[in-house]
Amino acid sequence: MKDFFQSWKFKVIVCIFALVFGIMIYAAIAGNNIIFPRSLLETVTQPFVSAGTAVSNWTEETIDTLVNANKYREENERLREMLTEMYGKIVDKERTDEENEQYRSILGIAEAHEDYTWSPPCNVTARKAGDIYGGFTIDRGSADGIKLYDPVFTSVGLVGIIGEISEHYSTVKTVLSPDVNVGLVTTRTKSVGITENDAEYAAAGCCIMSFVSKSSDIREGDVVITSGSSVFPGDIMFGTVKSVFSDSNGLTQHAVIAPAEDVFRITRVFVVTGFEGQDK
Repeated sequence: MKDFFQSWKFKVIVCIFALVFGIMIYAAIAGNNIIFPRSLLETVTQPFVSAGTAVSNWTEETIDTLVNANKYREENERLREMLTEMYGKIVDKERTDEENEQYRSILGIAEAHEDYTWSPPCNVTARKAGDIYGGFTIDRGSADGIKLYDPVFTSVGLVGIIGEISEHYSTVKTVLSPDVNVGLVTTRTKSVGITENDAEYAAAGCCIMSFVSKSSDIREGDVVITSGSSVFPGDIMFGTVKSVFSDSNGLTQHAVIAPAEDVFRITRVFVVTGFEGQDK
């Protein structure tokens, strides 16, 4: 800084200021008797005028901010509340539309089975880490009329049963689980069997339909539905046959079934809380 005050640049600036200041004093004393190029004066003084204007504007804005800080804070809070309310309405509408779509999609099953009683739509809230059978938790429980072993559906078909239950949530064992044994029948030839799953096929997302008669005409591509029992209602879509192989005893067959619904991807289900013939 000391070097600057001793430099020729500083001396030139001082001289210019002295010149301008002297001219302004002389003009004030002489009144209208002095003629000085106006454009030159404006050019020399313009940077200082601009700087003064900028400082004035900044000062005004700063004072306004300090004086009206509470007012601006309240306005921002009101805007935030309005946005929150608006977003809430949008989310509620989307949720309602999704639930209505779920109801419409399940309507076909409900119309074909008027004896069914249904839970409200259930959201999948968690999945069991490392569970190759695809078990998951839903946000409905006994408070919603759901009971242990109630069958669980989507609009596509059967996905499992209620395996554990509390007041406000339940866990679902899927059709891939060896704990879930479902009576099945093919729609083409009425070949019957029952699911008897294992980890190997479950890891591939498939079920095994066992105890199929050796004489049954069951083949790849056959559609399989539930045969009906005290746990699972009948005539519900289950899946399709991927392949057929004979049992080691040579007396029966097994069919590899691809479930109609991918239990690892579903996000919402329904629970049938009652149907004709259900074991109460």
